[in-house]
Amino acid sequence: MKIVQVSTNSLPVPPIDYGGTQRDVYYLTEELVNRGHEVILFAKKGSNTRATKTFEYPSDSKEEQLEFIIKNTPSDVDIIHDHYGIVAKSNPPIPTIRNSHSKSAAGSQIPVFVSKKIRDINKKGYYVHNGIRLSDYPYKKKKKGYLLFIGRMMSGKGVHLAVEVAQKTGKELIIAGTFNNNPKYVEYFNEQIKPHLNDKIRFIGPVGGAQKMKLLSEASCVLFTSTWNEPFGLVLIEALACGTPVLAFKAGAIPEVLHGLPQLLCNNVNEMSRKVKSGKSYPSPKTCRLYVKKYYSDKVMTDNFLKLYKKVIKKKKYKVTKNSTWNKRKAIIDKELNR
Repeated sequence: MKIVQVSTNSLPVPPIDYGGTQRDVYYLTEELVNRGHEVILFAKKGSNTRATKTFEYPSDSKEEQLEFIIKNTPSDVDIIHDHYGIVAKSNPPIPTIRNSHSKSAAGSQIPVFVSKKIRDINKKGYYVHNGIRLSDYPYKKKKKGYLLFIGRMMSGKGVHLAVEVAQKTGKELIIAGTFNNNPKYVEYFNEQIKPHLNDKIRFIGPVGGAQKMKLLSEASCVLFTSTWNEPFGLVLIEALACGTPVLAFKAGAIPEVLHGLPQLLCNNVNEMSRKVKSGKSYPSPKTCRLYVKKYYSDKVMTDNFLKLYKKVIKKKKYKVTKNSTWNKRKAIIDKELNR
C-alpha cells in the first residue's frame, strides 16, 4: 500500500524525549516500511525515519502546512493517516482516518481512538491501542526499593495520592514530571506536593531518554494514580516493558489496558498501599515484559492499523464532498502550477 502519515509540527519524528504521538508515528512508519509498504511522511523539520519520502513542514502556519500536504500528496495514495487533525477536516478525496490521542476527534468522518473506552464514549469510529518497540525499553529482573511516579504535575494525575501511598507504606518515592508551563499545575504542586517532599519523597523534574529508562527499569513498582478519564496511559506499558509492575486505579481505559493483569488494579489508596506492602500482587518481570509483547508491541499496533486501513478502503464508507476544503485548495494549486 501507499500510505501517507501526517505527524504534528510540535516535535520531530522520532521525538528526543517526550512526544507520545510522534513516537507512535515513528514506530508505525518504521514497521510499515519493514513490511514493504510505501510511506510518505509529513512532519516537523529534523525528522529522521525510513519513510520512502519525507516532507518537512515549511512553516508553523497550519494553513500553509495543509496547502503543503495537498500539493505534495500523490493522487494514487491508498489511505491518509492523520495524527495531526488538519487533514481530516479538509475532507480529501482519499480515504482518511484521524488518529486521536486524546478524548475527541472533532471534524473527522473516521476517527480512531487509542482505546475502546474512549471510542465508546464518542459513539463512533474505531480504536487501535498504542504500541511500543520493546528493544527501546531495558529489561531488568533485579529491582531497587523505590516507588516511581511519572507524569504531569496535575490533580487529575493523582500525584498527591502517590505521595499518600508512599507515606502509608514508608517506601521511597521518586516523582518525575513536568508542569507544561501551566500555572495551575505549579499551584497544585506547591500546595499539595511540595510540603511533603523530604529525603524519602523526592521530586526530580522532567525526565526522558536514558534517565527515564533507568528509573522505569529499576523501580520496584510504578504508581499510576490517575483519577481522570485516561484515554490510554502510555506509562503503564512502558513500565511493564521494563519488567516493572504498575499499580493503578480503575480510571478511564486503565482496566482495558491492564485486562490481562487485573491484580494490578486498585480501588483506592488503602488497597494500593496494601499491595505495595505485600508485593504479592506483582507479576514477575518476565510476565510483565511478555504481556506488552503480546498486546502492545509496535508489531501488534501495526497489524491492527493495517487491518483498519484495509477495512476503511474496502468498505468505501468515506464520503467526499465536491466542494471540500481539500478539493478547493487543490484546484487553486493546480491552476497556479499550470500558468
